[in-house]
Amino acid sequence: MTPKQQQTHKSLIVQVHTSTRYKNYYKENREAYEELLYNAFGKRSSTALHVTELIQLVSYLNMQTDTLPVFQHKRCTPSQAWKITTMWEQKARDKSEHALLSFCKRITKRECESIASLRVDEAKNILIALQKLQ
Repeated sequence: MTPKQQQTHKSLIVQVHTSTRYKNYYKENREAYEELLYNAFGKRSSTALHVTELIQLVSYLNMQTDTLPVFQHKRCTPSQAWKITTMWEQKARDKSEHALLSFCKRITKRECESIASLRVDEAKNILIALQKLQ
């Protein structure tokens, strides 16, 4: 970022933390704040947001708008799903789909109804964990 963009970014971060909604609710409830950021922008920290995202966030926190956009998580690619399945068949003792989904739950810390329902980042973490299996 250019120095001017960095300055704008920094001033927007200050505006976020001095906004009405933040001071009244999110300042005392960090988990809810992180969840708000994750659901709207896919990030857990306001410092990771781009200037345009920060402008939307400031507008919402200052009660100028009623809603934030909903972040759409990208689903794993068919090649990632295939790679997970084939690696599981090669390395696992229990090759059932139920065992694979239990393994995925242990890695992602959330319930998965199928391999195709995994997000891209979760699929990467599962592939790394599968590579470490012996």
